[in-house]
Amino acid sequence: MSTSSHPIVIIGGGFSGTLTAIHLSRRLPESTVILMEETGEAGPGLAYRSTDAAAWLNVPAGKMSAFHDQPLHFLEYARHQLGEGVQEADFLPRHVYGGYLKRCLENEAQRNPFLKVEKRRVHDLTRGDTDTTARVIFKDQSTVDAAHVVLATGNQGSAFASSLWAAHAEPARSGEAVSAIRAGDTVLIVGSGLTMIDAVLDLDRRGDAASIHIVSRNGLLPRPYAPPSPKLAPDLDHLPDSHLRRAVRLFRRAIRGHEAQGGDWRDLFHEIRDATPSLWKELSAKDKARFLRFISPFWEVHRHQCPPETHHKIQTLLASGKLVQHRGTIVSIERAAGSIRLGLAARNRHAPASWIEAQHFLDATGPARDLDAIRDPLIQNLLRRGFIRADAHRLGAETSADYRAVGRDNRPST
Repeated sequence: MSTSSHPIVIIGGGFSGTLTAIHLSRRLPESTVILMEETGEAGPGLAYRSTDAAAWLNVPAGKMSAFHDQPLHFLEYARHQLGEGVQEADFLPRHVYGGYLKRCLENEAQRNPFLKVEKRRVHDLTRGDTDTTARVIFKDQSTVDAAHVVLATGNQGSAFASSLWAAHAEPARSGEAVSAIRAGDTVLIVGSGLTMIDAVLDLDRRGDAASIHIVSRNGLLPRPYAPPSPKLAPDLDHLPDSHLRRAVRLFRRAIRGHEAQGGDWRDLFHEIRDATPSLWKELSAKDKARFLRFISPFWEVHRHQCPPETHHKIQTLLASGKLVQHRGTIVSIERAAGSIRLGLAARNRHAPASWIEAQHFLDATGPARDLDAIRDPLIQNLLRRGFIRADAHRLGAETSADYRAVGRDNRPST
């Protein structure tokens, strides 16, 4: 990016948009950078806005810095806020990190007057007066021309939203839906990832739900975090980047060998983290489809871990019977007399379907990835105009190697 008389506009002021604004401001101090956040509160976003002290980060404090060259930057902030007793390995409340992001943005805006935050909702984009500008159109139909536009709109809806049964469920993060739960009620939750864990622990703290049932296709739960082992992780450069089956086989072999020598499987997931994007890019379309169908569920629960104490609480609820886990596919939903009856087909096609009855049905699946399922006006307008398109595997918008959006004409944005 080069300096221009037109600003760089970032749409979305959550984690991604905020850090993008800060780092662009540092790299291009003479360029105007405008962060558009419709709520007016840039920084926390959906992920870190919760004021619940029991909603924890899933990564320890020593690994949450916003700056690569200052790895303990967040830890220093946390110690200033919470006391010098905070350690690198501690899992802190999410709202603390939300405050940290706001402070980082405020500090950068004070340092650089060309960094601005505006409370505005972007509704559409068109081409500007020149080939090198884009016109940002706001909800009130006012406009601004930009040299570059960064889409950082965050999670839009849930993966379950495109399901045939979505109309029967309420978002697990909906305060209104959770407040409607009465003492002795049974709650049914679809999804078994980190969002589900947040929902279950919140319901348990409130104490109203008599029992909680969680449903997912694979019945997998996030694994608990553990600090790196003292054993040096093996070199993974030998993993083939264009042959999925061989790469998975060698990766598993490396894990077994590392564990046999006293290491931890998490060491290898950490080791491969930086190389994951390039490994994915080199896979064939067929291997990518295979990964998403057969490996992705197992990868996700190992890659996205939860705090050990959180994992222990979930296991305790499972052991007590208050939390019940089901594995299968939803095939039927019936509503009657203030309750919902869900039919679940087992993975074994020869097994009979089971039925679960509850008073409440919550959606705790991950974020929507298929652009066609996202109802946000901006995303729909960009699709309609052909400025973006869904990638081949419906994981989001297709981008070039340098992260420019690929449009309907098969060309990256300029």
